[in-house]
Amino acid sequence: MSQNPSAPHALEQSLTQQLGDMQQQLDSLHGQLMESQRLATIGTIAAVIAHEFNNLLTPIVSYCQYALQTAQGPTPDMELIVKALTKSFQSADKAGRICQSMLGLARGQSVFGSVSVQKLVDETLLVMARDPKKDAIALRVQVQPDLTVFGDPVQLEQVLLNLMINARHAMLGKGGSLTIKASRCDGTDEVKLQVIDSGPGIAEKHLPRIFEPFFTTKGTTRKGEAKGTGLGLAICKEIVEHHKGRIEVASEVGKGTTFSIYLPAEQ
Repeated sequence: MSQNPSAPHALEQSLTQQLGDMQQQLDSLHGQLMESQRLATIGTIAAVIAHEFNNLLTPIVSYCQYALQTAQGPTPDMELIVKALTKSFQSADKAGRICQSMLGLARGQSVFGSVSVQKLVDETLLVMARDPKKDAIALRVQVQPDLTVFGDPVQLEQVLLNLMINARHAMLGKGGSLTIKASRCDGTDEVKLQVIDSGPGIAEKHLPRIFEPFFTTKGTTRKGEAKGTGLGLAICKEIVEHHKGRIEVASEVGKGTTFSIYLPAEQ
C-alpha cells in the first residue's frame, strides 16, 4: 500500500499554522499585559494627583472670591485683583499641564523619535504632581544639558514614573532624599539615567530576582492580598531592553537604592 506523499507536507503546514496562531495570541496577550501595567501605574499615582488637585483648586477658589469681593466693592483694589487672578492662573495652568501629561501617558499614543532627557524628567515629575517636600523627601535633579536619546517618550516616562513611585513609597513616613541624575557616559554612545533614593534598601538575597515577573518585596496587606503585582520592574526591564538599553540596580540595606538605566544616545 503506497503512502500519500502529501500527508507529511500537510501535517507540517498545519503545525506551522497552529504555531503562527499561538504566536499571534501570545503577542496579543503580551500587548494587553503592557497596557494593563501602564494603566496600573497611572492608577497608583491617581490618589496622589487627586489630593494635589484639591490643593490646587482651593487657592483658585479663594483668590477668585477675593477678586470678586474687591471688584464689587466701592473702591476696587486693582493690585489685589491682579495678584489674585495671577495666582489663580498659575494654579489652573499647573492643573492643566498635569492633565495633559496624564492623558498622554494614558493614551499611550507615541512613536519612536528624539527624546529630550530633561523634558522626560520634567514631564514625569509633573505627573507625580505632589511636591516631595510635603512627604519630607528632598528632591535633587541633576541632568546634563542637551541630552537626547532615541526612543518612545511615553514608554520611557512609564519606566521613570515606576521607579520614582517605588522610591517615594520606600521613603513614605520616614523621609529621605530622591535624586534624579542623567549624564553622558564617558567614552561610549550611552546616556545614563539614575533614580537614587535613601530608603531602607533591598536585601542582597532579593537583588538577583528584582526584575523577575511577579516577584515583589512589598509584602502583603492584612487580608493577605499582595500590595504589588511584581510586574512593574519586569515591564521596566522589558521596555528598556526594547530600546536597546539595559537597567541595573544597586542597593544597601539601611542606605538606599540606585536604579541605573543605560540608553543609546541619539546620534
